[in-house]
Amino acid sequence: MNLLREHPYRFHWFALLAYSALAVLMTLPLALYMSDHLLGTDSNALNDTYFSVWIFGWQAHQLIADPLNLFQGNIFFPFQNTLAFSEIILPGALMYLPFAYATQNPVLAYNLVVLLSFPLNGFAMYLYALDWFQFQADNPAAAHDAAQVDHRATQFAAFIAGLIFGFCTYKMGELRHAQLLLALFMPLTLLYVARFTRRPNARNGFLTALFFVLNALASLYYAVFLAFAIVLYVIVDLALRRYRITRAHLAYGALTAVGATLALLPFVLPLLQIEREFNFSAGRNPRLFSARPYSYIATPTSQWLYGNLTRAFYAASKGQPLFPGVVATILSVVGVASLLARKNRAWIFPTLLALLGLGLSFGPDLILGRTTVAALPFPLPYEYLARVVTPLQGLNAPARFVVLSMLALSLLAAYGARAWMRRAPHWRTWIAAVCVLLITLEYIPAPLRLAPVEAGAHVSPLYAYLAQQPRGQAVVHFPMGAPTFASQDRYVVYTYSALYHPYQPLVNGYSTFIPPEYYALVQATGAFPTRASIRHLQEWGADWLVVHSASYPNPSRVRAKLARFPGLEHVQDFDDLWLYRIR
Repeated sequence: MNLLREHPYRFHWFALLAYSALAVLMTLPLALYMSDHLLGTDSNALNDTYFSVWIFGWQAHQLIADPLNLFQGNIFFPFQNTLAFSEIILPGALMYLPFAYATQNPVLAYNLVVLLSFPLNGFAMYLYALDWFQFQADNPAAAHDAAQVDHRATQFAAFIAGLIFGFCTYKMGELRHAQLLLALFMPLTLLYVARFTRRPNARNGFLTALFFVLNALASLYYAVFLAFAIVLYVIVDLALRRYRITRAHLAYGALTAVGATLALLPFVLPLLQIEREFNFSAGRNPRLFSARPYSYIATPTSQWLYGNLTRAFYAASKGQPLFPGVVATILSVVGVASLLARKNRAWIFPTLLALLGLGLSFGPDLILGRTTVAALPFPLPYEYLARVVTPLQGLNAPARFVVLSMLALSLLAAYGARAWMRRAPHWRTWIAAVCVLLITLEYIPAPLRLAPVEAGAHVSPLYAYLAQQPRGQAVVHFPMGAPTFASQDRYVVYTYSALYHPYQPLVNGYSTFIPPEYYALVQATGAFPTRASIRHLQEWGADWLVVHSASYPNPSRVRAKLARFPGLEHVQDFDDLWLYRIR
């Protein structure tokens, strides 16, 4: 019996279209203002969102103009490989590229990728759930279950799994982090890992490697998480099925591992080079954004149903809402109970995966509030595991391990939903509809907070002027802020603006890692405008100076000072943006 072949493909299309409609509904009013608005946040304005637009935009430009120098971002001049200062989110950039070139609007293209991430996540999980049900039907130990399978109930249950994974609170709380929205490659990788263990061949090996590589290029966090999930699955699968590892397993498995490594190598080497040069991971603290117990009862403050009720928990969780949902939790418990009652061991892997994600999300110490002070006199398992799996030491946000728990919870909830539908087959459509409605109400954060931004043809003509100048002339914006990461948050719009003059490098920049030398320049020019600050800019190699006059309390005084410096030539004013050439 093959459930995937027996399910009409029209239900696949229904699922994808339904997820797309839900994406529009649950992110309202984004779909109405995609061309000139970005998603705002409760805590840190537009810093991460603006930066994600630049990440996508720079790669879209460079993949066409100079793909062999993809990492040579046009920020933080004259540093090299500046794209490697953070996640590259390459799959998102590939999705962004055709939209950007069709619309010439990086904000619209970025928002389309954000919207698409939700149905793609949901549909990927839907396919994984269908395959998971198929695997259990093929399992002799589950023969009794297979005989009673209701195909429509299975489809509905898989749809519910995709709904939970695609739209859960964790995703809605991370809307400013585009890389965390692109979790679709996790269930797809696990789908083909499971197929590979059953049928080790070139196709399953290739697709396992492909989806693992895409997952790693979407998020380095997710690469680490997925590696844990794969190891756990293989161990559990071997223990339960006790099959013989064949030559095909070894041969195609080796080819899969080598192929994935070679595919990732060109993208990993620049990261390793930056790590060797700056050792930036040494300054990361896994306690900073680890989950707090309150995280699991907190939702985003914009959440329609629970936002006000959990506002205090949201603050206590340090803005990390991980609430799994009442309906999803109940369905998961029902799913485990129904599997245990039928002596079907399909519950073991997702249950262990859920516990793994939950346990590791708390990081190396149990922390109860917004501080980083440990509440227990002994560390959590994360601390010991990080001594063996060293990448864990460089993760600032272990709370993101919850994505594994939500993936597992989605599978278990699908079993629970199907169990209820099988008990009342004549009511299965209504049961599925009620589950979908309640889950949607629990997760929907609409209306979301939007912030207007200048985009496309509506940006200042200053940037078109700079784009027309000879290539390679460095631009610097003032004010530059203070030499702290928190202060640089306020000036990330400079990084975004670099998309409109991609061939002119930008002295300013924003990223996960900011070079100490750049902080030194910010410190040295803090008294701008002075002769010393202009001299520092000349020595740095800046050619153009853009003064954001509206950011100064007395613009006329700034103008008078700039006129006295022989190293500056006033070129033109573009409303409140003053352009100078540095001689």
